[in-house]
Amino acid sequence: MNTERINIGRLNKILIAISLVSLLMFLGKLFLVPVAIAAFFAMLLFPITLTLHRRGLSQSFAALCAIGMLLITLGFLGVIINYQISALQEDLPELEVKLEEKTHRLQWLLSQTTDITTKEQDNIIEEKKPDIVKAMYKVLKNVTVQSLFLLLQTFIVLTYTFFFLIYQHKIQTFFVRLKLFNNQKESKILLARISRVAHDYLKGTIMVISLLGIIYALGFWAIGLEHALLFAVITALLRVVPYFGSFLGIAFPIAFAILTKDSFWYPVIVVLFFMVTQLLEANFLTPYITGSRVKLNPLATIMIILLGNLLWGVPGMILFVPLFGILKVIFDEIPALQPYGYILGKEE
Repeated sequence: MNTERINIGRLNKILIAISLVSLLMFLGKLFLVPVAIAAFFAMLLFPITLTLHRRGLSQSFAALCAIGMLLITLGFLGVIINYQISALQEDLPELEVKLEEKTHRLQWLLSQTTDITTKEQDNIIEEKKPDIVKAMYKVLKNVTVQSLFLLLQTFIVLTYTFFFLIYQHKIQTFFVRLKLFNNQKESKILLARISRVAHDYLKGTIMVISLLGIIYALGFWAIGLEHALLFAVITALLRVVPYFGSFLGIAFPIAFAILTKDSFWYPVIVVLFFMVTQLLEANFLTPYITGSRVKLNPLATIMIILLGNLLWGVPGMILFVPLFGILKVIFDEIPALQPYGYILGKEE
């Protein structure tokens, strides 16, 4: 009986702790999300900062150079996307004609299969036009506000990243002095493993996204899809969200193929090509490039992504996977928490 009481009491404490942590993460989203992004950026850029510092640059200037390299890379990617979007805008008149043809064909199909005539369908569309315009205006307004908010968040993240790079040693010393383990050596080893997990995951993800972008671009070009580079970049970048991102990304080239191509075989070929690339990525690219540093099983990964979306939205879907990978490293090192590391991990 005492054992049952102890177990129930322990279970209650665990549930209360999980509830409190989840509540704090949800309420502190505006503060915690930039900090988490900056921490991962700092782990990614720290080897570059350390190399520049060893070559004679001051720590502050080395950190600025590393952040500058990151901004140049993101800027180059932004220029490519902007150029491709401009090229897509030039084709808008032709796309409008294609869309009108597809709409008339769909209306004819509806008129043949239902009692609604083409004229009645046109009247319904005319009636809904004011609502559509209002919805588009609202979306444009939200995009403008979100863009300004994103610029502010970017500045905050870069500022955090700069100071994380400068105070990297101080932060590590702080965790060592907490004496969470028996001695400082164990703490330093654990911190090194955590940093390596995050760094390798981010570095590997960037390499996988880059390779997938090249593969998608070549594949879409070979299929005959216009603006292959734009759709390849979008599809590859959305891969940053495990499982869900890839399927969301491929929806754009499929929809474009349906809209612009007369043959139904084009979207079918795009789907088949995507399935082949998914097999390639899952069995070769990700295991060999990322080295399976974040050793979370698929069930845990999907649940973690959904939890991240619940608490932090889209940033949570991206950040929670490496975050729980780090937690698994900690769980594996603490005997009392090893069962939680086991349930999150893969079978060795």
